[in-house]
Amino acid sequence: MLMPVVDSAHRVWFNQDQDETWFQSISHIMRMITLFAFLLPAAALVREKEHGTVEQLLVSPITPLQIMLSKVLAMTLVILAATALAMVTVLKPVFGVPIKGSVALFFLMTALYSFTTAGLGLFAATVARNQAQVGMMALLVISPMLLLSGIATPFEAMPSWVQTLMALSPLRYFVDVTYGILLKGVGLELLWDSMLAMALLGGTMFGLGMWRFRRQFR
Repeated sequence: MLMPVVDSAHRVWFNQDQDETWFQSISHIMRMITLFAFLLPAAALVREKEHGTVEQLLVSPITPLQIMLSKVLAMTLVILAATALAMVTVLKPVFGVPIKGSVALFFLMTALYSFTTAGLGLFAATVARNQAQVGMMALLVISPMLLLSGIATPFEAMPSWVQTLMALSPLRYFVDVTYGILLKGVGLELLWDSMLAMALLGGTMFGLGMWRFRRQFR
């Protein structure tokens, strides 16, 4: 008697050759964006505190919001320029990573993620007293983000409590956005929820940082 046979045919999407260098090169760019977005605005604000120039800025017509935005916008432009250089000179020509989605959308999301992560950095800068303390706080904040947000291991394979905790990590959403745009070619119709989550986290952290910034000089 013949029995039915199930023929399992596995199909790999978006990386048919399973080239590990595609994921490693993209993940390395995300690591560098995360580090710079946190450290550069935080170090710039703490340096003002170390040199005693923050008080001079506060008595000027510039508002605290303008002071913090100037730090974030300047560092965001630096990060975007470095990301563009890495994509043009390394990512595509050296590793052959395809860029299937909208480059403009990717840089828009990168700018949003830089703003969100900069909010964490500015909040840390209001707590720290010098750049050494900012570096130590970066280890406490950035290390869990890099290890548990889905860069090192698939996010779906982590315990449920880790997935719940990492809902507060902007990197968890930026991973989906980056892989979705660069490798899958998807647009805002599938990434709107990640964009909204990053915007909410960024606004919250930036607001907390500005509140702390005003409070410590009263």
